[in-house]
Amino acid sequence: MKKSPLLILGCLLLLAGWFSAFALNSFPQLNNLYILGPTLLLGGGMGLTHKAAGGKKTVIALVFTAMAGLLLLNQLFPERSVSISAFQQRMRDSSKSVRHQIAIVTRAAARKDTFVADRTLESSADINIQLFAELPGSVRMMTFDSEGTLYVSIPKLGAIYQLKDSDKDGYAEQPVLYHAGMDRPSGLLWDSGKLYVAEPSQLLELQDTNHDNQVDKVRVVLDDLPDDGGHWTRSLTQGDDGFIYLSIGSRCNACVEKNHHYATILKVNSLTGVYTIFARGLRDTVGLTFSPDGKSLWGADIGRDGLDRELPPDEINRITAGGNYGWPFCYGQQIPDVSLGTTELCSKTIASVIDLPAHSKPIGITFGQGLNAPEKYRNSLYVVLHGAVDSAGLTGFGGRIVRIPYENGQLVGQIQDFLSGWQVAGHSWGHPVAVTVGTDGNLYISDEDARSIYQISWKQLEE
Repeated sequence: MKKSPLLILGCLLLLAGWFSAFALNSFPQLNNLYILGPTLLLGGGMGLTHKAAGGKKTVIALVFTAMAGLLLLNQLFPERSVSISAFQQRMRDSSKSVRHQIAIVTRAAARKDTFVADRTLESSADINIQLFAELPGSVRMMTFDSEGTLYVSIPKLGAIYQLKDSDKDGYAEQPVLYHAGMDRPSGLLWDSGKLYVAEPSQLLELQDTNHDNQVDKVRVVLDDLPDDGGHWTRSLTQGDDGFIYLSIGSRCNACVEKNHHYATILKVNSLTGVYTIFARGLRDTVGLTFSPDGKSLWGADIGRDGLDRELPPDEINRITAGGNYGWPFCYGQQIPDVSLGTTELCSKTIASVIDLPAHSKPIGITFGQGLNAPEKYRNSLYVVLHGAVDSAGLTGFGGRIVRIPYENGQLVGQIQDFLSGWQVAGHSWGHPVAVTVGTDGNLYISDEDARSIYQISWKQLEE
C-alpha cells in the first residue's frame, strides 16, 4: 500500500480511537473491558502512521487527532463532553450556581496570625464551618478512635497530637501531645485500641496501655520500607478483611524504579508484619480509602510533572489485587507516556476511573457514608485537590474540595465543586490536606498552612 493512503487510514483510526475513548468516559460505571475498542483503534492507528510517516509525525498525528476527536464529540454530542477541558467547564459552571459564603466560626481565643480577620469559605452546600482545633505545626493526616477522639500527624514536628471535644461544644480542648520523636509521621489508622502510624521507612503500632493519653508501648510492625528520596509520605487504610493497606510513592518523577517496592500499595498483616505487594504502577497515591462496604479499595494518584501543562491527568483509581496502573509507562485511560510507554504495554494496565486536571494533586479522599447530611452528600467521594493553578484556574493555590457521586459501588455523574475559598486576591491563607468523617457525623478537614482542623456540619439533613 502506498504511504499516503496508509497515512490517511492511520489518522482515521487514531481519530476513531480518540473519539470512542472520549465518549466512553461519559460512562465511568462501565467495565474496564470497554476500553479495549479505543485501545485497539489507537494502537492500529499508531502502527500505520508510524510505518507511513515515522515517529515524530506519529506524535503530531496523535495530538491533532485527539483535538479533532474532542471537537467532534463536543459538536455531535455536547451532553457527552467528558474531556478534562469539559470537566473544567463543568466546574466553572457549577461555581456559577447557588454558592454559600460561610464564615468560619472561631472562639475568642483563636490564633491571631491566621484568623485575625474573619475567614470565609465558599460551598455549594448549606453548611456550618467551625474551627475545631488549632495545632502547633502543619497538620497532615487524621483518624478517629471508637470514642470520638481525633488523632492528627504533624510530620515536621515528628509528632502525633490527640484532640478531644469532651464538653461537646464543637471545639476541641487543648491539644495533647500523644507521641513525639518520630520520623515524619504521616498516615494514621486506628484499630482495636491501637494507633498505626506510617513513617517513611516503617509502620509503627502505638498504644496507651495505662490510659493517660500518652503512648507507652511502641511496636515496629514493618520496617525497611524504601526511604532514599522521592515521595516520603505513606498513607494507611483498612478494609473489612482486617489487613492494613499502605501506599509507597515513587522515588522519581518518571523512571523505571530499581526497587520494586516504590510506586505500590502493600497489603500488611498487622500482627506478623508479613506483607505482599497488592498493586503497582501508582506514582504517588496519597489519598487512600475503602468503599463504605469495606470491600473495594480506592486511591487518588498524582501524575508526573514535566510532560505538559495539561498532561498527564491526575487519577481516581479503583485498586484491585495484582493490578498494574501504568506508571511510568502509561496514564489515565491507558495512554502511553511519550518518553517511556507503548500501546502494547498500556493495554496490560488498568485505566483510571476518573481523570482529574493535571497538577491538581488529589491527596485526601474519603467516602461520605456516616455523615449527618442529605443523602446526596452521604453518597459521595470527597477529594481534596491540593495543587497549583491550572490553565483554567481550577484548583487554586489554596486548594479546594470536590465530591463525586457514588452509587451501587461506582463513581457516577459529574464531579461537583464542594468547598473552596482558601485563596484571596492571589494569596492563600490556608491549604486543605486531608478529609475524614467523624464519629459524630460531621466532616473534618485538616489545613496545613493554617495549622488547623475544621468541622463541617449540615444545616438541613434532608433536601
